[in-house]
Amino acid sequence: MGDSRFGWLVSYPKSGNTWMRMMLASLLAGGAEININQITLDCSVASFAEMDEFLGVESSELTRDEIANARPALHAEILASARSPLLLRKVHDRFWPTPSGQPAFQGAVTQGAVYLVRDPRDVAVSYAHHRGWPVDDIIRLMADPAVELARAEHSCKRQLPQPLGTWSGHVASWSEQHELPVLVLRYEDLKKDPHAGLRAAAALLGIAADEGQIQAAVKATEFEVLRSQEAAAGFRERRPESTAPFFRRGVAGDWPASLSPSQQGRIETDHREMMERFQYLS
Repeated sequence: MGDSRFGWLVSYPKSGNTWMRMMLASLLAGGAEININQITLDCSVASFAEMDEFLGVESSELTRDEIANARPALHAEILASARSPLLLRKVHDRFWPTPSGQPAFQGAVTQGAVYLVRDPRDVAVSYAHHRGWPVDDIIRLMADPAVELARAEHSCKRQLPQPLGTWSGHVASWSEQHELPVLVLRYEDLKKDPHAGLRAAAALLGIAADEGQIQAAVKATEFEVLRSQEAAAGFRERRPESTAPFFRRGVAGDWPASLSPSQQGRIETDHREMMERFQYLS
């Protein structure tokens, strides 16, 4: 495997993961401008095609438990072919154990994880636009412990199942685990001071960068820059069923304009403990 290690970029959907990936992509290029459709950090943790290639198995012949149990071995094999010391990968999974009891994401192969958390009321609104679903359906999804993601992306091969769970359970699973180093960043704080957030993420991941490069990377990935690129050329991560652009508004605290009192109350009831912990409720 050599000296390569993973840097996991983690979040519940629509919580700032894409923005952080683009800031890091710019930073790794010295603060250069990026093309949102050409960054290489946009695939999920693993795909069925990678399992077939790296483990030499036919994933279609494996049971669900066998696929889950193979995840740590797959990660090790992916690292074995890595050409750089740090391999950044997007993750929407909660932190979870395989059926055999191993952590799916192991400290031995990890430099660190950057975990983005966002007010679940804003998540519900943004996720509803992203999926083209009614907000009420998203609120139910965010409270369902059995939810997982597993679908084909425009730019990626068919993904392995990604256990998601509830919004609260997702946040707790990463912020409370002790298997690997994790930096928890609130999306709202990242919006207020993206330089500090990117600086902290780079430090955790071992990315050497001076202040000028931090400043340049933040400027290159300002929301209006990303939205303008999508308007001009589209964005391959945007779901075809969505009626809204991927880079729709990019603001924090927008939920009062979109949620009814009943919807707001359901989210706060479902996730009160975790919302209080991360200062979304007093």
